[in-house]
Amino acid sequence: MNKKRTLLWGMLLSAAVAGAQAPRSHQPDWLITPVTAKAKAEQRGKDIVLENGLVQRTFRISPNVACYGYLNLVNGQQLLRAIKPEARVTINGKTFNVGGLNGQKENAYLLPEWVDGFTAGAQDFRYIRHTVSDIRPRVNWKGHYWGANGKQPTGRQIEFYYESNAPEAKGLIVKVAYAIYDGLPLIAKWAVVENHSGAAVTVNSIVHEILGMVEEESTVIGKPEKLKKPQGIYFETNYAFNNAMNYPVSDQTSHWKQDSSYTSQVNYDYGTPCLFEAYTDKVTAVNLPNGETMTSPATWSC
Repeated sequence: MNKKRTLLWGMLLSAAVAGAQAPRSHQPDWLITPVTAKAKAEQRGKDIVLENGLVQRTFRISPNVACYGYLNLVNGQQLLRAIKPEARVTINGKTFNVGGLNGQKENAYLLPEWVDGFTAGAQDFRYIRHTVSDIRPRVNWKGHYWGANGKQPTGRQIEFYYESNAPEAKGLIVKVAYAIYDGLPLIAKWAVVENHSGAAVTVNSIVHEILGMVEEESTVIGKPEKLKKPQGIYFETNYAFNNAMNYPVSDQTSHWKQDSSYTSQVNYDYGTPCLFEAYTDKVTAVNLPNGETMTSPATWSC
């Protein structure tokens, strides 16, 4: 018995040492060795892919737009475990999903071959077209000091347009936009509501980002605020304030939530903080006249 036990421990130790010595593939640090690959937003069959050599987002565009891959190209980490709507808008008190697909039964992970079997919601805002362009600068920045960078960021921008068949949404267009930057593992996202209904509408909320993310840790019990949020991604917004000089305290739009559709999670109360949403929770009733547009804040993720 002792000989068998010694042999078993020896085999386990050998396997551990071999694993520790196995070569690991890696890319150079992009902060030290600049990435020469340019940002792309291109259609590949049924998909549209945003990538720049550092990060990649993949979208299926039929029967509706749905992001089913968010990949860190440096370390190979897949950030998503489930498809969620591209955005969510509440107009005149009624809530609509924008994009997204239904039918994923297991929310712990997502296999690309499942996506072909998913369906679009009957009254969801559905994809009608998209446009691709160079990134349009948000600020006409002019650096005058010796340490300032006078060059505007470059990259590609894509805008997805959606309409709904619901009578309450007639004449409304929702646009969801992404910008992916050259040389940075950085993607921006925002949403726009256009009113062509012939009358004023009330925009109660625009949730411009919804991500079903792989959880950082699994615990049987524990409240969401005490559990770790996913560490493989970082978010910032252009809607942060209160003079805290500390971004998490100043942030007004980032919300980590529980995902009750993720029924196979380890947490008994479904309390894992693995659903990210970006929206302004204090803006609840904006009057939008006919012919006008309303733009959400933008969220940058890296």
